[in-house]
Amino acid sequence: MIKRNPIRRKVQNMVLTISIVALILTSAIGILSMLRIRNDSENALTKQMEQNLRNITTNKADLAESELGKFSAYTKNFADSIHEMYSTPEKFVKSYVPVPDAKYAGILAISRSLKDNTINVKDIDFEVNLLGNLEQLWKPLMTAQKDVITTIYFGTETGLLVAYDRQSDLNADNGNEVFYDHLKSEWYTKAKSLGHVCFTDIYNDIYDRGLTITCAAPVYDDNNKFIGAMGMDILISDLYRAIVEIDLGDDKASYAFLVDNKGNIIDNENASDKTNSLSSEKGINAEVVNRILSGQTDVSLTDDRIYYAYTPIESNGWKFCVRMPESVILAPVRSVQRNIIFMMSLFLAAFILITIIVTVATRKFSKDLTNPIISLSHDVEEISGGNLDYRAKIYDNDEIGDLAKSFNAMAVSLKDYINNLASITAEKERISTELNVATQIQADMLPRIFPAFPERKEFDIYASMNPAKEVGGDFYDFFFIDDKHLALVMADVSGKGVPAALFMVISKTLIKTRALMGGTPSEILYDVNNQLCEGNDAGLFVTVWLGILDIETGKITAANAGHEYPALKRVDNTSFELLKDKHTPAVATIEEIRFKNYEIELNPGDVLFIYTDGVAEATNSSEELYGTDRMIKDLNKYTDSKIDELLINMKKEVDKFTGDAPQFDDITMLGLRYFGTN
Repeated sequence: MIKRNPIRRKVQNMVLTISIVALILTSAIGILSMLRIRNDSENALTKQMEQNLRNITTNKADLAESELGKFSAYTKNFADSIHEMYSTPEKFVKSYVPVPDAKYAGILAISRSLKDNTINVKDIDFEVNLLGNLEQLWKPLMTAQKDVITTIYFGTETGLLVAYDRQSDLNADNGNEVFYDHLKSEWYTKAKSLGHVCFTDIYNDIYDRGLTITCAAPVYDDNNKFIGAMGMDILISDLYRAIVEIDLGDDKASYAFLVDNKGNIIDNENASDKTNSLSSEKGINAEVVNRILSGQTDVSLTDDRIYYAYTPIESNGWKFCVRMPESVILAPVRSVQRNIIFMMSLFLAAFILITIIVTVATRKFSKDLTNPIISLSHDVEEISGGNLDYRAKIYDNDEIGDLAKSFNAMAVSLKDYINNLASITAEKERISTELNVATQIQADMLPRIFPAFPERKEFDIYASMNPAKEVGGDFYDFFFIDDKHLALVMADVSGKGVPAALFMVISKTLIKTRALMGGTPSEILYDVNNQLCEGNDAGLFVTVWLGILDIETGKITAANAGHEYPALKRVDNTSFELLKDKHTPAVATIEEIRFKNYEIELNPGDVLFIYTDGVAEATNSSEELYGTDRMIKDLNKYTDSKIDELLINMKKEVDKFTGDAPQFDDITMLGLRYFGTN
C-alpha cells in the first residue's frame, strides 16, 4: 500500500525547501553583486569624476578667457581711438577737460589730474582740449557696464590723466588742480613695458567698491612713439561668482577657487585678506602647488587623498582650481555598500522569521482548509475562465462557505460590471489620451530651450506660459525670419480648454508660416485673419501682438490686434512704462481688416516686456484684479535682473498677489533685452 502523502505535508515541505534554497541563492547573489558593484562603482566613479573635474576647470577657464577678452577688446579699441585723435586732431572739436567738481557727485563725469605741481596746464593745452572728446567715446560702455566697470582713464607721458567715473567729486579741491602721479602706477608701467593689452594684479578699489583688476593698453603716435596708456578698472565680483560659485554638492570640503599669478588664493568675500597663499591650502602638497603655478592643466591626487583639478587662465595668469576629497567621490559607493549589507541582514532575518511563521501556520491550517479550498479553486477556475454563469459549491457554513457565496455573488456582479466597464473604460481612456496628447503637443509647440539662441549676443530672450487648464489658449513664439530679423509673437485665444488650444495651434502655425514668407506685421496679420475667418463657426478669435526686430538697428516694426499694451524700459530710464500703441480689432473677428504698423526704436540695454491678460487680470480671493499699475510697480523691482529672472520673479509676484485663489486664465510672458551689435 502506497503511503499517503497529505497536501499539508507537501505544502510544508515545499515552503521549507523554497525558503532554504531562496535564502542560499539570494545571499550568494547578493554578496557577489555587492562586491562587484563596489569595485566597478569605485573605478567608474573615479574615472568619471576626474573627467568631470577636467571639464569643469576647462569650461570655467574658457568662460574667464571670454569675459577678460571682452574687456581687452574694449580697452584696445579705445587705445586705437586715442591714437586716431593724436594722429588727426583736426577731425575733433575742442572739448575741455575740467578739474574734478563736487557738483558731479555720483554721476558720470570727465575730469583731469596732473602728475605734480611742476606741470603747467597751458603747456599741455592741446591735450586738455583734445581729450575731452573721450567722454562721448567712453559714455556708452560706462552706462551699459555700470555695475562692472568703475572707471575708464587715459594717462599721458606729459603728466596728464583724464578719468571718467562717478567718483570724480571725491578728488575735488575747490576748483584747484588735483595731483596724482600715474606714471608710477602698475597699470601704466606694465602697459608701457609690455607694449600690448595686459591686466594688473588684483587689488581693493580705493572707494571700497570691491575686488578690482585693471585692463591697460599702450597708445603710440604715428611714429610708434609711446604717448600714454589707456586703463579700465573692472570689478571682478560678477566674474568671480560666474567662475567659482559652482555646485559641488553639500560637502564643505569640496569647493572651487582662483589663484593669482603670485600664488595667492583670490577671496572675493574677504578681499582684504592677502595672507591666504596656495601653499597654505589644507591637504595640498608642494608638488601640486608647483604644477598649478607652472600653468599646467591636470587632475592630481595628494597623499591626503584629495583631488585637485586646475588649469591656467592665459589672459591674466590666474589659475582656476577645484578641490574635492576622494571620500566625497566614493561616498555613493560606501553608501551603497552599507545599504546592501544592511538590507541583506534585514532580508535574512525577515526571511527566517517568515519561514518559521509560514511553516507553523501551514501545519495548523492546511488539514482543515485543503478540501474546501481545492474544491473552491476548481469553481473559481471555472468562473475566472469566463464562465460567469457557473456557481461554486458550498460545503460548510464557515468562512470558506462565505467565500464561495461571495464568489457566486461576484460572478453575477462581475458579469454586469464587465458589460458596463468596457464602454466606460474605452471612453475615459480616449478622453484621457486625447488630453495628454493635446497637452504635450501644445507644450512642444512653444520654444522651451533657453538660452534660445546662445550664439547670438545682440539680445537675450526668455518666455513662459502657465495654462489655467490641461491645455490653454495663450501662446508665444519667437523665431528668425532671416539672419537679421527676429519675429516676436504674443497671443491670447478667446475661451479656455480644448477648443481654445486647437484654435491656438492653428493660429500659431499660420502666423509663423506667413511670417517666414516675409512682409510687415500688418501684412502678415491681414492674411492670417482672412484664413482664420473662413469657417470660424465657433466664433473664436485671438488677440495678437506681433513685432519684427531688426537685430542690427534695434528697430521693431509691430502691430497690435486687440492685445495688451507692451511694457518698455529704456536704458537711460530706471522704470518700465506701458507703451500705449495703436490697436486694431482682434484676429478672426472681421474679414479684410487692415492692421496698423508702428515702430519701436530699441537702444542697447532697453528691455521689452509683453504678456497676455492673464497677468493683468489675475484675481485674488477678494475679487481684486492684479492690474497693469501693480504689474509696472513689480516690474520696476527687477529692472537690473536678467531676463529669465525678471519673468520668474514676475510669476512669483502674481502668485503672491492671488494667494490661494484659483488661476482662471493662462499666464504668459515674454521678455527681451536688446544689447545691439557692438
